[in-house]
Amino acid sequence: MQEIFSDSEKKVLELNSRRKIYEVVRKFAGAHFREIERKSKLSTGSTRYHLNFLVKKDLINEKGEGNTIRYFPKGFSSENKILLSLLRQKSIRGILLFILTHDNCIHEQIVQSVKLSPSTVSWHIKKLTQANIIESSRVGRKTNFKLIVDKEEIMKLLIAYRESFLDSLVDNVVEMWDVE
Repeated sequence: MQEIFSDSEKKVLELNSRRKIYEVVRKFAGAHFREIERKSKLSTGSTRYHLNFLVKKDLINEKGEGNTIRYFPKGFSSENKILLSLLRQKSIRGILLFILTHDNCIHEQIVQSVKLSPSTVSWHIKKLTQANIIESSRVGRKTNFKLIVDKEEIMKLLIAYRESFLDSLVDNVVEMWDVE
């Protein structure tokens, strides 16, 4: 996809290190500062300065989440920022991908699949529920979980940023989705 920049945006991106950071943010949307610093191979101070400059010039956006700030190219919807921020976290990504492929699954199934402790899975599920990504429903003694966001939207993000996840689980889900 060819991007169209205004003259002022072109001027902002003339500097090589700034363009490098912009490209990292574009390719790894939802990355946090340290990821951008590693991928750009620039110093901490230089990375921070140019990220702040790009945010000030509205070429990228930042979204705070606890102590973490994630960076996105301009034009990302707030729902997609939330989804991609969650998908960037490996444990949550595993849980989300399991629920995506196993509608109305129960806690024990998720724990077994993602190989995390039950309490860790519960903590992440609470986070996903509060973000209005999944919902739970009681059936007898069991609690079922299902996605309440558009599955297609999650798949679009996974496909668009597939290379940036470096995760075979993402590859498997994308391939399975393509077959259906």
